Amino acid sequence: MNDIYNSRHQGFDWGSFIAGILFVVASFLLLRYPGRGLRAFVFVFGILSILQGIIWISAYVKFHNIFDLSWVTLISAIVDIVIGVLFLCSREIGGLTLAILFAIWFLADSIIGIIFSWHLREYSTGYFVLCLILNIISLIIAFALLFNPVLAAITLVYLVAFWLMVFGINEIFVSWMHR
Repeated sequence: MNDIYNSRHQGFDWGSFIAGILFVVASFLLLRYPGRGLRAFVFVFGILSILQGIIWISAYVKFHNIFDLSWVTLISAIVDIVIGVLFLCSREIGGLTLAILFAIWFLADSIIGIIFSWHLREYSTGYFVLCLILNIISLIIAFALLFNPVLAAITLVYLVAFWLMVFGINEIFVSWMHR
Protein backbone atom coordinates (compact mmCIF):
# COMPACT_ATOMS: atom_id res chain seq x y z
CA MET A 1 0.00 0.00 0.00
CA ASN A 2 2.87 2.36 0.77
CA ASP A 3 4.33 1.68 -2.70
CA ILE A 4 1.07 2.73 -4.35
CA TYR A 5 0.99 5.96 -2.34
CA ASN A 6 4.61 6.74 -3.11
CA SER A 7 4.17 6.01 -6.83
CA ARG A 8 1.41 8.64 -6.98
CA HIS A 9 3.70 11.37 -5.68
CA GLN A 10 6.77 11.16 -7.89
CA GLY A 11 7.34 14.86 -8.51
CA PHE A 12 6.36 17.33 -11.14
CA ASP A 13 5.07 15.67 -14.32
CA TRP A 14 6.97 17.42 -17.09
CA GLY A 15 5.37 15.25 -19.78
CA SER A 16 1.84 16.32 -18.84
CA PHE A 17 2.97 19.93 -18.47
CA ILE A 18 4.59 20.08 -21.91
CA ALA A 19 1.67 18.23 -23.51
CA GLY A 20 -0.74 20.66 -21.86
CA ILE A 21 1.21 23.67 -23.11
CA LEU A 22 1.31 22.21 -26.64
CA PHE A 23 -2.45 21.54 -26.59
CA VAL A 24 -3.16 25.10 -25.43
CA VAL A 25 -0.84 26.54 -28.10
CA ALA A 26 -2.50 24.34 -30.76
CA SER A 27 -5.88 25.59 -29.54
CA PHE A 28 -4.83 29.23 -29.92
CA LEU A 29 -3.42 28.51 -33.39
CA LEU A 30 -6.69 26.88 -34.47
CA LEU A 31 -8.68 29.82 -33.12
CA ARG A 32 -6.35 32.29 -34.85
CA TYR A 33 -6.15 30.41 -38.17
CA PRO A 34 -9.31 28.29 -38.59
CA GLY A 35 -8.82 27.93 -42.37
CA ARG A 36 -5.34 26.53 -41.93
CA GLY A 37 -6.66 24.30 -39.16
CA LEU A 38 -9.28 22.82 -41.47
CA ARG A 39 -6.63 22.25 -44.14
CA ALA A 40 -4.50 20.49 -41.53
CA PHE A 41 -7.46 18.26 -40.59
CA VAL A 42 -7.96 17.38 -44.25
CA PHE A 43 -4.25 16.62 -44.64
CA VAL A 44 -4.19 14.40 -41.53
CA PHE A 45 -7.35 12.54 -42.58
CA GLY A 46 -5.91 12.09 -46.08
CA ILE A 47 -2.72 10.56 -44.71
CA LEU A 48 -4.66 8.39 -42.24
CA SER A 49 -6.94 7.18 -45.01
CA ILE A 50 -3.97 6.16 -47.17
CA LEU A 51 -2.34 4.40 -44.21
CA GLN A 52 -5.61 2.58 -43.50
CA GLY A 53 -5.69 1.49 -47.14
CA ILE A 54 -2.17 0.10 -46.84
CA ILE A 55 -3.19 -1.78 -43.70
CA TRP A 56 -6.19 -3.27 -45.54
CA ILE A 57 -3.91 -4.39 -48.39
CA SER A 58 -1.65 -6.05 -45.84
CA ALA A 59 -4.67 -7.82 -44.34
CA TYR A 60 -5.77 -8.95 -47.81
CA VAL A 61 -2.34 -10.36 -48.60
CA LYS A 62 -2.33 -12.32 -45.32
CA PHE A 63 -5.87 -13.67 -45.46
CA HIS A 64 -6.92 -13.95 -49.12
CA ASN A 65 -6.22 -17.71 -49.14
CA ILE A 66 -7.88 -18.28 -45.76
CA PHE A 67 -10.96 -16.11 -45.78
CA ASP A 68 -13.45 -16.22 -48.68
CA LEU A 69 -14.63 -12.63 -48.21
CA SER A 70 -11.11 -11.17 -48.04
CA TRP A 71 -11.78 -9.37 -51.33
CA VAL A 72 -13.87 -6.91 -49.27
CA THR A 73 -10.67 -5.74 -47.58
CA LEU A 74 -9.10 -5.13 -50.99
CA ILE A 75 -12.07 -3.00 -52.07
CA SER A 76 -11.92 -1.10 -48.77
CA ALA A 77 -8.19 -0.56 -49.29
CA ILE A 78 -8.74 0.89 -52.74
CA VAL A 79 -11.54 3.17 -51.50
CA ASP A 80 -9.44 4.36 -48.55
CA ILE A 81 -6.44 5.12 -50.74
CA VAL A 82 -8.55 6.93 -53.35
CA ILE A 83 -10.22 9.02 -50.62
CA GLY A 84 -6.83 9.79 -49.08
CA VAL A 85 -5.35 10.89 -52.40
CA LEU A 86 -8.48 12.92 -53.17
CA PHE A 87 -8.18 14.68 -49.79
CA LEU A 88 -4.50 15.44 -50.41
CA CYS A 89 -5.04 16.64 -53.99
CA SER A 90 -8.20 18.65 -53.36
CA ARG A 91 -8.36 20.09 -49.89
CA GLU A 92 -11.63 21.83 -50.78
CA ILE A 93 -13.33 18.50 -51.41
CA GLY A 94 -11.75 17.10 -48.25
CA GLY A 95 -12.91 20.06 -46.17
CA LEU A 96 -16.42 19.82 -47.60
CA THR A 97 -16.50 16.08 -46.94
CA LEU A 98 -15.37 16.51 -43.33
CA ALA A 99 -17.93 19.28 -42.81
CA ILE A 100 -20.77 17.15 -44.17
CA LEU A 101 -19.69 14.12 -42.12
CA PHE A 102 -19.56 16.35 -39.03
CA ALA A 103 -23.10 17.59 -39.74
CA ILE A 104 -24.37 14.03 -40.34
CA TRP A 105 -22.84 12.98 -37.02
CA PHE A 106 -24.73 15.78 -35.24
CA LEU A 107 -27.91 14.86 -37.12
CA ALA A 108 -27.66 11.19 -36.13
CA ASP A 109 -26.97 12.05 -32.48
CA SER A 110 -29.91 14.45 -32.42
CA ILE A 111 -32.32 11.88 -33.86
CA ILE A 112 -31.09 9.23 -31.43
CA GLY A 113 -31.44 11.76 -28.58
CA ILE A 114 -35.06 12.43 -29.54
CA ILE A 115 -35.83 8.72 -29.75
CA PHE A 116 -34.22 7.94 -26.41
CA SER A 117 -35.80 10.91 -24.64
CA TRP A 118 -39.19 9.16 -24.78
CA HIS A 119 -38.20 6.78 -21.98
CA LEU A 120 -37.96 9.76 -19.62
CA ARG A 121 -41.77 10.14 -19.65
CA GLU A 122 -41.95 7.27 -17.18
CA TYR A 123 -39.68 9.07 -14.73
CA SER A 124 -40.45 12.76 -15.06
CA THR A 125 -42.52 14.80 -17.46
CA GLY A 126 -40.31 17.83 -16.84
CA TYR A 127 -37.09 16.00 -17.71
CA PHE A 128 -38.77 14.45 -20.72
CA VAL A 129 -39.94 17.83 -22.06
CA LEU A 130 -36.55 19.47 -21.39
CA CYS A 131 -34.64 16.63 -23.03
CA LEU A 132 -37.00 16.63 -26.00
CA ILE A 133 -36.69 20.42 -26.47
CA LEU A 134 -32.88 20.31 -26.23
CA ASN A 135 -32.68 17.46 -28.74
CA ILE A 136 -35.03 19.27 -31.14
CA ILE A 137 -32.80 22.36 -30.89
CA SER A 138 -29.84 20.07 -31.55
CA LEU A 139 -31.67 18.67 -34.59
CA ILE A 140 -32.26 22.19 -35.94
CA ILE A 141 -28.56 22.99 -35.49
CA ALA A 142 -27.66 19.73 -37.24
CA PHE A 143 -29.81 20.67 -40.25
CA ALA A 144 -28.25 24.15 -40.29
CA LEU A 145 -24.80 22.52 -40.36
CA LEU A 146 -25.85 20.04 -43.04
CA PHE A 147 -27.17 22.74 -45.36
CA ASN A 148 -24.29 25.12 -44.67
CA PRO A 149 -21.04 23.15 -44.95
CA VAL A 150 -18.92 26.28 -44.38
CA LEU A 151 -20.61 26.76 -40.99
CA ALA A 152 -20.08 23.07 -40.25
CA ALA A 153 -16.38 23.30 -41.13
CA ILE A 154 -15.86 26.38 -38.96
CA THR A 155 -17.81 24.78 -36.12
CA LEU A 156 -15.68 21.65 -36.38
CA VAL A 157 -12.47 23.66 -36.14
CA TYR A 158 -13.72 25.71 -33.17
CA LEU A 159 -14.99 22.66 -31.29
CA VAL A 160 -11.63 20.95 -31.71
CA ALA A 161 -9.88 24.17 -30.63
CA PHE A 162 -11.98 24.43 -27.48
CA TRP A 163 -11.46 20.74 -26.72
CA LEU A 164 -7.70 21.20 -27.09
CA MET A 165 -7.87 24.20 -24.75
CA VAL A 166 -9.80 22.32 -22.05
CA PHE A 167 -7.68 19.20 -22.40
CA GLY A 168 -4.45 21.22 -22.35
CA ILE A 169 -5.44 23.14 -19.22
CA ASN A 170 -6.38 19.86 -17.58
CA GLU A 171 -2.97 18.38 -18.47
CA ILE A 172 -1.24 21.40 -16.93
CA PHE A 173 -3.23 20.94 -13.72
CA VAL A 174 -2.46 17.21 -13.73
CA SER A 175 1.26 17.95 -14.02
CA TRP A 176 1.08 19.95 -10.79
CA MET A 177 -1.04 17.32 -9.03
CA HIS A 178 1.54 14.57 -9.55
CA ARG A 179 4.16 16.25 -7.40
